[in-house]
Amino acid sequence: MHGYIWKLATAGMFLLGMGALLPSSAHACVAPNCLRGTRFALPADGGAVPANLPGLVTVPPLLESVDPTTVRLLQDDGTPVPASVTAGAHQTQVLVPDAPLVPGTLYRLEAKGVCHFGGPQETEAKTFTAGPALPLPTTLGSLTAETPQRTTFAVYGDSSCGNTQAEGDTTTLHFTPSPELVPFLPWVHWTVEVDGEAWSYAKHGGLTATGENPDTHLYEYNRRLMFLYTVCGESNPTMPPTRGLTPGRHQATLKGTLEHANLTLPPVSVDFELTCAQKPPEQPGDEPGGASDHSCSQAGGGLSALTLLATLRPWRRRATRRANP
Repeated sequence: MHGYIWKLATAGMFLLGMGALLPSSAHACVAPNCLRGTRFALPADGGAVPANLPGLVTVPPLLESVDPTTVRLLQDDGTPVPASVTAGAHQTQVLVPDAPLVPGTLYRLEAKGVCHFGGPQETEAKTFTAGPALPLPTTLGSLTAETPQRTTFAVYGDSSCGNTQAEGDTTTLHFTPSPELVPFLPWVHWTVEVDGEAWSYAKHGGLTATGENPDTHLYEYNRRLMFLYTVCGESNPTMPPTRGLTPGRHQATLKGTLEHANLTLPPVSVDFELTCAQKPPEQPGDEPGGASDHSCSQAGGGLSALTLLATLRPWRRRATRRANP
């Protein structure tokens, strides 16, 4: 039993130290993570996939990759569907059928992720039904910004799970997709720019039909896609680089790209102002991007405690079974 405990401790030290060996990124704050596995960009509600969809997207485990030789599309009876596989945005692999999908047909999309730190991966699969062909979108929709407010929020560092509380003026962007874009949303990836400079991004399916950004903690960027801020007051010497905005007027621009569609969707923009002149509220509460918001979920050079425990838990169970047959 003591040998198994030693192995657990050794594995834990390896996982904790692994982050220090990873190359730092200007924006990344998350360790390689295969606990979630490979996923497929498909309608969350099980809705039909447009028969003329330009490409089916396979999203790899966090900061990892997908083996392109394992990506394939099958009919319900197992018959392979002729298609090619090419690289897409954000380390995705995109399967492009040789011919449009057949409406009413049930398909199965398969792929296997590659994890350098997580061991061999199982083949993932997802079924879906093809729907009628739809006109490709030509517009994104509309973008608005909330009235700025003074609040407290978490500022994340470049390469660690830690965060520092900051006080500043913030605003949240709200996106309303155009009706023609909604059926294609799972295959659109997103970028927000402020005054022409990159602010944050979201992978395929990062915005819902209601314009919400539900899974920010999966993105490598330290900043939320739709949450903009400027830090007010004196600089905190313990605070990580904020990369926040300077006080004043700004313009936010949302760009969406339909994977492999070979078309340009005009971006949408909105003006806003963060002045640092507002009086802070007495009880700021849990604002978007605050301390209660995913905390260590997107940290970079090292593993979070929760991730480490989740990784070690299967080993602990195996050790217990061997010790108590």
